[in-house]
Amino acid sequence: MKKNYIPSSKVDLECATIKSKKQKVNNEDIIEYPESDYLLDAKKYRLKLADSGLNSICRAIVLDWLIGVHRKFQFRPATLYISINLFDRFIINSAKGLINCDNLQLVGATCLHVASKYEDMNPAVLMDYCIMSNSEFQPKDMIEMEANLLNSLQFKIIDGLSVLDYIDYFLKPLYNDKTVNLLSTSYYSCATYITELALLHPTLIFFPVSLISISIIIFLCIVYSNGCKDELVNNTFKQIKNKVLAYAKQNNLVKDIKPCIHIITGIIKEQFFLEKKVKISDSSEISYQCQKDLPFIFLKDLTSKWKNTYRTLFHRISTIKK
Repeated sequence: MKKNYIPSSKVDLECATIKSKKQKVNNEDIIEYPESDYLLDAKKYRLKLADSGLNSICRAIVLDWLIGVHRKFQFRPATLYISINLFDRFIINSAKGLINCDNLQLVGATCLHVASKYEDMNPAVLMDYCIMSNSEFQPKDMIEMEANLLNSLQFKIIDGLSVLDYIDYFLKPLYNDKTVNLLSTSYYSCATYITELALLHPTLIFFPVSLISISIIIFLCIVYSNGCKDELVNNTFKQIKNKVLAYAKQNNLVKDIKPCIHIITGIIKEQFFLEKKVKISDSSEISYQCQKDLPFIFLKDLTSKWKNTYRTLFHRISTIKK
């Protein structure tokens, strides 16, 4: 059967993205922009994973490695979100037998490469990915997988907004207020860490991205306002909470916020306890049950990237009275 060969070059990819109808989204119009629905069919996604001999742990291991590669190459933040979006959509839409445990790392690297060519000014060369994988695959393998990826997704690189897009929109008051600039840096780092954790964790990957972003923002408003006596800061958090709650009411998401926050709290605590287990060379199993269907795995590259942020966040959570 003849394949639709797609050369791995930036020029060709840019031509291909014309078909994907990339839209420049104005943050003010975010409410009217359609959400991606590529993960809403959880049953189909899990079946595709099972058919390929995979599970959510395999997915998390590869994507955690991908975060390390993304950090090493210093790509733009949006590149990571696009690559994970591509990865999950490729799993759902790929032909049977195309993806398996042996080439999952290759699939992840290819998704990051395509996302980088779409988003970054200076994407890495193919050999760089091969070196990062300890020569698990070669450049020719990435070229072939890129062709399969783009053909499977019909050249549609972007599919709706990411969690980061929603967070950037909702946190505008925090950016605009110079008096809380220092706080906004810390707050935004925590928001980004939780966002990336949510992208990897199987408990949250099937939630609507708008719900995840709203839950993260409200959760952090609670955490940061706890014990804060600065009236200006508290008013800023109140303004942000009112903004996200208004959006949640408009889109019938209010009832799902509390369960989502509960999961977010659980998976942050889970990573902290898993790290302690790894340090004492114990089993990955932990006695602390934060959430049903856990324990998960310790996300080494993600935690390394946000080391100070996630520890500070855990201690802040621990000080909140239940």
